[in-house]
Amino acid sequence: MIEDAIWPLRTAVGRDGHVRIGTHDLAALADRYGTPLYVYDAETIRASLREYVDAFFRYRPVRVAYSVKACALIGVGAVIAREGVDASVASLGELEAARRAGFPVSRMELHGNAKPDDEVAAALVARIGRFVVDGAHDIERLARLVHGRRHRPQAVWLRVAPGIKVDTHPHLVTGTVDSKFGAPVSTGEALAQAQQIARAKGLALVGIHAHIGAQVRDARPYGELARALVAFAKEVHAATGAPITELGMGGGVAVRLRSTEEAPLLDEYARAVTGPVRKDRALRGATVYVEPGRGLVGRAAVALYRVVGTKRVPNVRTFVAVDGGMGDNIRPALYGAEYSAVLAARASEPATEEVAVAGRYCESGDVLIRSVRLPTAHSGDLLAIPAAGAYSVAMSSNYNETPRPAVVLLDGARARVIRERETIEDIWRLERR
Repeated sequence: MIEDAIWPLRTAVGRDGHVRIGTHDLAALADRYGTPLYVYDAETIRASLREYVDAFFRYRPVRVAYSVKACALIGVGAVIAREGVDASVASLGELEAARRAGFPVSRMELHGNAKPDDEVAAALVARIGRFVVDGAHDIERLARLVHGRRHRPQAVWLRVAPGIKVDTHPHLVTGTVDSKFGAPVSTGEALAQAQQIARAKGLALVGIHAHIGAQVRDARPYGELARALVAFAKEVHAATGAPITELGMGGGVAVRLRSTEEAPLLDEYARAVTGPVRKDRALRGATVYVEPGRGLVGRAAVALYRVVGTKRVPNVRTFVAVDGGMGDNIRPALYGAEYSAVLAARASEPATEEVAVAGRYCESGDVLIRSVRLPTAHSGDLLAIPAAGAYSVAMSSNYNETPRPAVVLLDGARARVIRERETIEDIWRLERR
C-alpha cells in the first residue's frame, strides 16, 4: 500500500506490483546499483522548497535557508542551491559541501556551539555571510580573528535559549534553558552577550536566532518563539543601540514518516513565525529567516534493502533481517523514529503479518522498524522505506567496519549516482599500523 504523502512525488505501484518513482522501477535500480541504496527524487525536493517559498511569500521579507546538516550530499544540495535560497551550516565541512553545491558563502549562516579556531578562521577567510555566536567563548575569539582581516564588520547573530519546551523526543529539544545551545534569555546571559558583541570591534550584531527543536508537530510554539525573539530584540536595541534587522526562527517542523502521523500545515507555521514580527511597529521590516532541512529532503528519498532472512519467535515477534541498518540510518536507535515500509517488487500483495525490520549491525538496538505489516518476506525480497531523506546518510557511519551505501538521484528520466558505494579499502585508507 503506497501512502502518497510520505513517498516521493510520482510514486506508484505498477500492474506487476513494482514500486516506481516516475519511470524508475525501484527493483531495477536496486539490481543495477546494489543495496543498501538511497534514492533521492529531485522533483520532490524542488516541490518541497516551492511549498516553503509559497507559504511565506505573503509575509516578506523572509529568507529560506536550507539546513545542510539534514543531507550534505553535494548532488542534493545542488538541486536546492539552483533555486536561489540560503544555506545554514554547522561546520567547515558543511560550508564546503554547500559551496561545492553552488550556495554563495555570503548567503550562509555558520552555526555551532563549539567551533574550533581553525574553522572560525577559515569561515572568515571565505567571507561567511552570518556568524552565529553560540556561547560567550565565541565572542572574544571571533573579535580577535576578525581584527585586521576585513574592512567591513562581520555580521553576527546571537543564538539564544528562549526557554520554550516542545513535545518531541528529548534528544531533539533545543530551546530550553537546559540546552547546550544558546544563551538563556531568562538569566540575563543573552543580554550580557549581546552587549559584549555590540562593544567588540569588527563585529556587527544584526540578528537574533533561536531553535526550539526538531519534529515539532504543532505550529503554536513557533508563535511563542516569535514573540520571545521580538521582545528580546527590542530589549537588545534599547540596551545597545544595535539595529536588529534579522530574526532567525530555526527549523524543526515535523515531516511525516508514517501516514498516521501529524504535521503542521506550512501556512500555519508561516503565520506563527511571522505574525508577531509584522505586528510590531519597530520590527515590522525585519527579515525573518527559516531553516528547513528535513522539510526539504525528508520525503524525497527512499531507502532500499535486501531481505537476508527471517527469524520467527512464536507468540513473541517475527524479525525480517535486511542488509543495512543503524550504520546508514541511526535515527530509529537514536530518536525512536518510526518508519513504514513495503516490499518494492510485491507492493500489490496483501500485508499478512506484522514484523520488525532488523538491521545487520551487532547491536540489539539496530531495529529499523519495530512494527510494520508486510506480505510474508523471503530472502532476496527488496524492502523500501520512504521518508528516509533526512539525517540518514548524513549521520551514517562505518560501524562494524561496514561500508556506507551508494546514493542515486532521479531527475526526470535520468538516474545518476551522486555518491559511490564505499568499499572496505575506503574505510581503511587513512589507517596505519
